[in-house]
Amino acid sequence: MKYIILLGDGMADHPLDACQGRTPIEAAHTPNMDRVARMGVTGLFCPIPEGMPPGSDVGNLSLFGYDPRVSFSGRAAIEAASQGITLAADEVAFRCNLVTLSDGVMKDFTAGHITTEEASELIHHLDKELSASFPIRLHCGVSYRHTGILKADSGCTVEDLAQAVCEPPHNITGQSFEPFLPQGAAADLLIALMQASQKALQEHPVNVARIASGKLPAVSLWPWGQGRALTLESYRDRFGVSGAVISAVDLVKGIGVCAGLEVLHVEGATGWIDTNYAGKVAAALNALEEHDFVYLHVEAPDEAAHQGSIPLKIQAIEDFDAKVVAPVIAYAADRKDCRILVAPDHFTLISTKTHASGAVPFALCGPGIQPGESAAYGEGAALSSGIMIPDGHRLTVDFLKEETLSF
Repeated sequence: MKYIILLGDGMADHPLDACQGRTPIEAAHTPNMDRVARMGVTGLFCPIPEGMPPGSDVGNLSLFGYDPRVSFSGRAAIEAASQGITLAADEVAFRCNLVTLSDGVMKDFTAGHITTEEASELIHHLDKELSASFPIRLHCGVSYRHTGILKADSGCTVEDLAQAVCEPPHNITGQSFEPFLPQGAAADLLIALMQASQKALQEHPVNVARIASGKLPAVSLWPWGQGRALTLESYRDRFGVSGAVISAVDLVKGIGVCAGLEVLHVEGATGWIDTNYAGKVAAALNALEEHDFVYLHVEAPDEAAHQGSIPLKIQAIEDFDAKVVAPVIAYAADRKDCRILVAPDHFTLISTKTHASGAVPFALCGPGIQPGESAAYGEGAALSSGIMIPDGHRLTVDFLKEETLSF
């Protein structure tokens, strides 16, 4: 048996007046996800356990089949694992976004979707400038997403760093950022680090060139999502399968590393609507010739929702359907031994431009899954099915069993 999870990050949403009372998934043209629902079953599951933050870290852990209440240790530590960084006992990893701040407002948490090439030059410059005065080393990631490793010293303990209150910058787009600056015992250190980054970035040639070409500059680092090293039982030991992960973001790749899965690099995978869909699908299908399982993650719906753009979110969902789900269905039809699971990892709401908890729709089909009565994929159809999986990680645990599934 082959198992394929197709993750449309943040696809789920609430009904919108601008979509005539439909959600973006329901408003989008998604014949292929609808086909998965018709060939199998659709329902609701809760990837975010009650009381946990509704982030992609928690949601993707659930979709990989791990209980976040047991496994979660902080987003940035997962991303560090993807970058091959081993955390010492006195170190805490932070996600460090390059962001655009303007007139006291979080203007853009992506610094205008800065390119990885531009960001790499800035991060290397910041690493040199900041490490001379702060106990930090910076590691370049993709686009605006980077990792900072802070070492405890006489001023801040490991506990101080790990327990800092740091707001994800995508939660405050268009809002005054001052009320959301770091808090806690490590606040002075983190705020001083941010201020030093602003000084170092102010007249950097990359920013000068971006401003001259009408693009947003990277004005500051924004630390958040901190955590210590993550330890997971391997997929081989937990599920008895081998597998691979394809994603543009270090968070998802990091879970793959910690789970003992092969992490595949795809040229042109950006995490935005310009990502290399064909390359990601090709990598996934090639991996299935060697492995039992593949996890293909697409970030674009989440990014579009963070911008509050209904047209972009619908486009991202339709691209996911046409460019990812369609070729995977065709592959599965030829093989006849593949299960497919399509799902988001959480809500990302157009109305608030940020994540939310709650039950989101899944659809799955393949051998051992008897077709239900749903004709479409979406929040309303999933609710109407009457199927609800409250412990979200159980969806993947059951999906990876060879036995016939009943809902």
